[in-house]
Order: sequence, then structure tokens, then C-alpha cells
Amino acid sequence: MSTPLIGRNAVVQYSSGTATTIGYAQDVSASIDMDLIKEYSLGGAKPQILQGGLMSFKVTTKKMLLDTTYASLVYAQSPIDFIIGPAGTATGKTKITLKSVILKTWNYKNDQKGVVLEDVAGEGTDITFGTF
Repeated sequence: MSTPLIGRNAVVQYSSGTATTIGYAQDVSASIDMDLIKEYSLGGAKPQILQGGLMSFKVTTKKMLLDTTYASLVYAQSPIDFIIGPAGTATGKTKITLKSVILKTWNYKNDQKGVVLEDVAGEGTDITFGTF
């Protein structure tokens, strides 16, 4: 039986050539979403065609605001690779890479009860699973 991963050990990076760790990240999520092609014919209660369709690969992260780097990436519309190491970046650990991500949203939050936060979200062209 495998041991579950501890979230606080995760590392989030972005790359436009060289991987840079996203410092002070609080959470990250990545998803694969696929449309279904589902067609019925007259007289049938079950689909005659059921196949995978268009796919999208989304990523979001929340982090403590340090500067305007991520807002600038959204504004520039430049593709980056978004790299997630669920158990850190030691050799052999799982590596999830969302390829050619365009960051499409940036949100800023200033709350008197905590640090200044920013959320960024984007969508890539593909996702790969490997190891560091």
C-alpha cells in the first residue's frame, strides 16, 4: 500500500525556458476536462455513439503576492509550462506538466486579516505525467 502525499510538500513551478518555483503558493489545482460526443437515434434509449471529444487542461493557483510577475504573464498572453511536483522535486518524484499554458485570469485580494493574495488561472494545450 502506498503512503498518501502530504500537500505541504508540493512544489509549483512555471517555465518559459528555465523552471522557476512559484514562491509562497498556498494551493494549486489542475484538471483535464473532456466533452462527450453523444448521439441518440430514434427509438433508442441508449446512445448510439459515445466518444471522447474536445479536451481542455486547466490550472489554478493561489499565492502570496510578492510582485506583478503573474499579472504581467496574463497581460502578455505568453505561453508558459506549469509544473506541479505533488511530493516535491526530488529525483524520481511525480511531475505533472501542463504545456503551453496561457494564464487567463489574475485576481488580487487584500484582506486586513492576512497577507495580500493573488490567484492565477490558465489553460494549456496538453498535460504530461512523468518524474523529476
